[in-house]
Amino acid sequence: MADPIDPRVDIGHVHLKVADLERALAFYAGVLGFQVMERVGQTAAFLSAGGYHHHLGLNTWESKGGPPPPVNATGLYHVAIRYPDRRALADALRRLVEAHVPLEGAADHGVSEALYLKDPDGNGLELYRDRPRAEWPRTADGALHMTTERLDLDALLAEASQPAGEAVKAANGGPLTSESRQRLRELRTGLLQLHKTLLDDARKGYELDRGSIGSRAALLQLVIHDSWFAWLHQLSELVVRIDEATAVDGATESDARALVDQVDRLLLPSETGDVFARRYFDALQRQPAVVPAHADVKRVLKSANGR
Repeated sequence: MADPIDPRVDIGHVHLKVADLERALAFYAGVLGFQVMERVGQTAAFLSAGGYHHHLGLNTWESKGGPPPPVNATGLYHVAIRYPDRRALADALRRLVEAHVPLEGAADHGVSEALYLKDPDGNGLELYRDRPRAEWPRTADGALHMTTERLDLDALLAEASQPAGEAVKAANGGPLTSESRQRLRELRTGLLQLHKTLLDDARKGYELDRGSIGSRAALLQLVIHDSWFAWLHQLSELVVRIDEATAVDGATESDARALVDQVDRLLLPSETGDVFARRYFDALQRQPAVVPAHADVKRVLKSANGR
């Protein structure tokens, strides 16, 4: 098997061929609420959530007035649009109900909750929210076990009872509280100690394989530039992001939640995972000092997650 893809890779945007641009905009902007960032005359438009240049492109360059895609052909099965939390997904359901847009299905997959429908051009859509990774169902040996159970739409819709503007404010979580700021600082301290122990272990492995590192300055250059230490960059980048969040007045509770979730997702050692997961697993098995450092970070994460 080839080396796993860089874990920071994600899906940037989707570009759809549509038959009627205004009809498509009425759905994606008018119903779902995406923001139109740019239009190219009457033939194309680019939309996003949160001011990104575009998550969604729509054009009629080769498809104006065209029919929906045939069922028995290859191509797009559905586009999955991920919402940040259950309240935001509930607001999406509210919008669909108020616009009389029918659903084709709804399911609880254990790892996520999802709504399924078609856009005006017959393209499949999945609107979903992920559960925290710690809640994902797993088998006795730790393998992921996705399910397909009924999703209670009435219960979901009840979470969207407040006006859309208030739902967005609630999803943002308001300004970062002093408690969350302190927890992020504790998380930063734990990550720095974990990084130090992992770096010590990686240095010993490097010296066994390639010879002694002459000085701290030489080690710093290797950490920055040598592929041997590249997997540790994800930890140091998270420390920088925590520093940024705790240093500014505009940080929100959702920013803190996102950082906690990122750390939680990263610190999952695995023999068969991505490069970081495998190297982390090996370090935990080989270096006793890594174990308490890992436990300290997990303790802060457990507190942040209310567990």
